[in-house]
Amino acid sequence: MSNVDGQLIMPFYIVCDVSGSMYGDIAALNAALAQLRTDIMSNPVVDDLTMLSVITFQSTAQTVVRLAPPSQVVLPTLTAGGGTNYGAAFREYHRVFEEDRAQLKASGKQVYRPCVFFLTDGLPGDGDYLETFRSLLAYDPETKQGNKAFPYLVSFGFRDATEQVMRQLAYPDFGNARGRWFVARSSNIGELLKSMTSAIGNTVISSGVSAGQGAPQIVPPTVPANQGMQFGEAGDLV
Repeated sequence: MSNVDGQLIMPFYIVCDVSGSMYGDIAALNAALAQLRTDIMSNPVVDDLTMLSVITFQSTAQTVVRLAPPSQVVLPTLTAGGGTNYGAAFREYHRVFEEDRAQLKASGKQVYRPCVFFLTDGLPGDGDYLETFRSLLAYDPETKQGNKAFPYLVSFGFRDATEQVMRQLAYPDFGNARGRWFVARSSNIGELLKSMTSAIGNTVISSGVSAGQGAPQIVPPTVPANQGMQFGEAGDLV
């Protein structure tokens, strides 16, 4: 199926922590992302209706894969180093999504609410990360103020990342749809990353299939119970 005017596109952004603490696990992250792309490409309908982008962050953030159909994604080899600046990641996502949305709309596409997968192994080094997050992405459904294109956000935390912070990022009060957070304490980071990216792949595929059936929705991810991972929807207490 080829893109046509008015076609719905579901954009997905994978925001990966590549700070220095990820040095020993960066090969596993590269492998997990490669498998994720392969899994999504296996469904031609999903490849036609979804697009992927990859953003990495450490002390700074950059978009290493611009939004594209999965079959057109070329993954770079990620490297690790630097600090853990959440705010840089949020600013880069907001910047690039605004560009992507404008380009999609200019080409006649309908843009579904984006979904952001945020993967981190640590606590934020920038103390004002939550203010940055809310200033860019928050939306008040009662007053209609803020970013009405706020993303559906799924946060994955492991190693030193905490449940409290992951809950904060799975937006608690931007709208009716809740984000979802995950926190794992597994020592096998390689297997954990595979489980996380598999969950991401399942969400992209299931969501894309829903669009192909004419009833698009973001299908929340789940993960295997054997990974020792806690998860839940965002609450109202942050």
